[in-house]
Amino acid sequence: MTLQVIIIRADGAFAETDDLRRQSFVKAFSEAGFDWDITREQFAASRKLGSLHARMDYFVRLFLKRGRDAGDVEQLVTAMRRHACKAFAQLIEQGAIAPREGIRELVVTARQEGLRLVLAGAMRREDADRLLIQALGERGPEVFDVITLVNDAEQAADVEALYRQALRDAGAEPGQCLVVEATIQGTAAAKAAGLPVITTRSSYCLESPCAGDSAGVFEDLPSVLARTGKQRLEPLSAEERSDIVAALQKLQSGKTDSNSDSKRSPVMRVSDILKIKGPAVKTIEPTATIRALAQDLRLEGVGAMIVLDAKGAISGIISERDLARGLAEYGSDLSSLNVSALMTQAVVTCAPDDSVATVSRVMTQRRIRHLPVVIDGKLAGLISIGDVLKHRLDEVQLEANVLRDLALSRS
Repeated sequence: MTLQVIIIRADGAFAETDDLRRQSFVKAFSEAGFDWDITREQFAASRKLGSLHARMDYFVRLFLKRGRDAGDVEQLVTAMRRHACKAFAQLIEQGAIAPREGIRELVVTARQEGLRLVLAGAMRREDADRLLIQALGERGPEVFDVITLVNDAEQAADVEALYRQALRDAGAEPGQCLVVEATIQGTAAAKAAGLPVITTRSSYCLESPCAGDSAGVFEDLPSVLARTGKQRLEPLSAEERSDIVAALQKLQSGKTDSNSDSKRSPVMRVSDILKIKGPAVKTIEPTATIRALAQDLRLEGVGAMIVLDAKGAISGIISERDLARGLAEYGSDLSSLNVSALMTQAVVTCAPDDSVATVSRVMTQRRIRHLPVVIDGKLAGLISIGDVLKHRLDEVQLEANVLRDLALSRS
């Protein structure tokens, strides 16, 4: 079917609302007299809990530690969530958030092309209106033909139901629509609802959506046009705005490659790295001591290890950098600590189908040097920044050879 409706996820694809949510949680803790920060990694990991209430409950109980089971904790959680929601609204009104790259251009061009626009998300209507006004001007809320939002604690966790409701509100068939998502959970939910979906990966998305799970996985909308580097951040021309819509129409119909990095030359993927270095990964248990970890790192000649629990699931990752940080914090007591005390719990992962270019951007933006490769929730390998740089150089050389051969053939 022809593309007629574009459904944009408000919280993630339209704007990076999770960073504002994190700031609002920190402010709620501060107003309650609790001197505690929530890192980006911790907040990103809490996404899997679903609703804001569940996430606030987790952080409150994590902060209280021994007092987490007190009878009045639920009342505290409710009050904290209410303060966080108020802080979130204030931050939006203050202009503390901007739409993601390419969103304004997509909205304007979609309207010009006669496509219907739907905004779907888990937030209050007044917050959505403020967000649209900040991003698109005073008439921002009128730009969208349909706005489907849920704010109930249970409904907010059911993203598939959100998309089914958006589909009903739009009065469209699934084949007439394309969802613009930002996380692996949202991508899976849209697909489960029968909707074609592309993923413009949010910086709060720890897992890497596989290209096979959606029509395409991109860093942002300009990346749909294979824009890279500084060029990706430059304003889109009128022709490029039309090109984005045309590219989305092709992606929705399945008539193009599932990853924009493949437009000019064969794409090197994470699976290509694993074919060369193999799937073997050095792992350690969370109960092992830091002394044992240091010995294993030296014997194995690696800079990081994946921490697996008794069931083989990823509990975290720990590297030489963590040892340096631990030495500064714990001094001579470091060697007797358990690995679980120092490991990074919010582990960013990638998938075999991810392009090396995409993984390179993730590592650069997140300032991380190791990425576990995951298939269906299971550890399938580990790649380092060294692996990525080597294969990126190979990819650049390959493209140079192709262009040289093309020039010679035409001379």
